[in-house]
Amino acid sequence: MNTFEKTLRHVVQKKVDNYIIFILFIIAYVIIFTFLGYLGYKRTKTAKDWYIAGGKMGGFVVALSYGATFVSAVALIGFSGIASMFGQSVLWLAFLNIFVGVFMAFVFFGLRTRKIGISLGAETLPELLGNRFKDTRLQGMSGAIVAIFMVAYTTAVFLAISSLIKVVFGIPYELSVVIFTIIAGAYVLLGGLLAVMWAHVIQGITMFVGMLVMYCWMYFKLGGIVPAHEALASLTWADLVNIGFPETNLAPNGLTSMQPFLTVPFMMVLTIIFGVGIGVLAQPQLIQRYLTAKNDRALRLAVPIGGVFILFMTFTAFSVGPLCDVFMVNHGILYPGSPDLVLPTVIMELFPQWFVLLFLFAILMAAMSTAAALFHVAGASIGRDVYDKAIKKGLAGKKSILVTRLATAGIIGVTLILSLNPPDVVAYLTSFFFGLMACTFLAPYTLTIYWRKITRAGAWVGLMSGFWFAILWYCLVYYKTAPSISGVRLSGLTPYLDPLFLAIPISFVLTIIVSLISKQLPKEHIDVAFENI
Repeated sequence: MNTFEKTLRHVVQKKVDNYIIFILFIIAYVIIFTFLGYLGYKRTKTAKDWYIAGGKMGGFVVALSYGATFVSAVALIGFSGIASMFGQSVLWLAFLNIFVGVFMAFVFFGLRTRKIGISLGAETLPELLGNRFKDTRLQGMSGAIVAIFMVAYTTAVFLAISSLIKVVFGIPYELSVVIFTIIAGAYVLLGGLLAVMWAHVIQGITMFVGMLVMYCWMYFKLGGIVPAHEALASLTWADLVNIGFPETNLAPNGLTSMQPFLTVPFMMVLTIIFGVGIGVLAQPQLIQRYLTAKNDRALRLAVPIGGVFILFMTFTAFSVGPLCDVFMVNHGILYPGSPDLVLPTVIMELFPQWFVLLFLFAILMAAMSTAAALFHVAGASIGRDVYDKAIKKGLAGKKSILVTRLATAGIIGVTLILSLNPPDVVAYLTSFFFGLMACTFLAPYTLTIYWRKITRAGAWVGLMSGFWFAILWYCLVYYKTAPSISGVRLSGLTPYLDPLFLAIPISFVLTIIVSLISKQLPKEHIDVAFENI
């Protein structure tokens, strides 16, 4: 049983009797998104429409689609649980999410990615790399890496949301998986990225409202902002141990202070902050949003809109986690056994029924928005990057959309099978998807859009060195994954270091060195790539 399902099983122990409002929301949801899928189908005439929504989206849609893709259900519940253990030190991740994940991403990466993508006719991250270096094999390899590991990540979202449907309606898990497959897959297959991004606007607004109500209600229940934080500052780890928290103190300086420098808790927090905060720059599903903008102004407009959305969503999740500790201590609520259970436990115990239903619906929206984006990108990676370009050398022609739709259906089918019979390896793959994408793509992607002298050989070496270093580190060293995958348990601080701290610098250095000593691409081709810069 996966962690999210355990969370929801625990939540349902306090029975919610009236589901009529929630059911009406679900019915409206299905009707609206089926219509969006149909509308997207009618307006999807070319491959460009399918892959990047025709490259004609405005800043508001781009911002909310980026934010809804970025913020998943697992993140909302998982990171609030992490914050309940480490305290407010994880709020630094909210800062990085804004400064790196929005400002740097759109200003320093988004604008150049869009311009070079237009010059090279690229509609996916693997295609950007492949066209930049005139290498369909590089595009195919990149697409295969994205698709394989994204299927595992999508399976985790399937497990989460299907468990939610099971808990709410009391229907078998297997049927819940099928229901989610139909809902999530229908509008993706029908309308491509047009339908996905329009749906993200509705999902993003729903998520924002749900988290806003929760944030305000929590402070209201604690007597206001100042009393809430005074109560939090007065908590000791002994208070938490008394209600069942683990003996290991992960916040030695208190829940409102940073962990002591170079201790195990400090390294764990550092890994969380930088692993997600830096890794966001190289996520294929987010990079594709840059290519959908209709002009540079739309990308610039997306910065403040996306900044407010992601700041609020992540800041809220990180803030309410420690506040849950105050609720649990004050009301004698026992620690539920896992950080992922903390927020749902507090909500079910202390919040009115109407908000419980709103919370469940907001989590549903977060899961659906992420799943739809992952389906689309994984399908495009197989259909466009692997089959059309790497295998058929771009000869699919008008069949490109059909092939990609079939590939997307195949991705959905594989995800469904894995969700019905999830192997243990899925949990391990999803736990390092974010970091693996950063280790693999950040160096070659950054140098592709900024350095004219990067070569095909340099890109290959940078991509594969980052990929394999990360895989080996996760399998043999990293404390979260190595014990389960290989049985290796190392001592000291090294196992708590995320591989991106080493893999990304290594990938950058090797890419630059190999590019300086290998054959350069024709100047004419480079000039075309940078003609809009």
